[in-house]
Amino acid sequence: MTLATAMFRHIWAARQEQAQEILHAGKRKINGIDQEIDKLIDTITTVSKAAVIHRCEEKIDLLEREKTKLTEKLANQAKPKASFEEKLEPVLTFLANPWKIWETGNVTLRRLVLKLAFADRIQYDRFEGARTPEIAFPFKALGGIDGAQMCTGSGGGT
Repeated sequence: MTLATAMFRHIWAARQEQAQEILHAGKRKINGIDQEIDKLIDTITTVSKAAVIHRCEEKIDLLEREKTKLTEKLANQAKPKASFEEKLEPVLTFLANPWKIWETGNVTLRRLVLKLAFADRIQYDRFEGARTPEIAFPFKALGGIDGAQMCTGSGGGT
């Protein structure tokens, strides 16, 4: 669980960095839009043709709408919806015992368990039944930590 917590903390920090980069890039883009609007306003003040002024005003309106969309997008992305601990608890619960989640009987949670526990969909053969699925990376990694030999259940090394 310590390893899973460390991995989750590393991923959490990387996502926060990525969110900060998106925020900074958005702010740079908003500043660029502001500069472009200022240039268009300067153009309007120096030009006397009505057609050019009208065209500049249309461009300013378009840029203002784009700026508003960007501002709203950045406001929605700024903060995570939950804290690190609130997000970590379900992960550790799942890794500790996926069977508890499976036993709830909730179809949505069961599908989630299947997606998280196996790397690919479980294949089914009409004559032989369910095929052995590929186990997902977290369980492979956690399985190799304890150093225990994998036991297939058959006796005598067959």
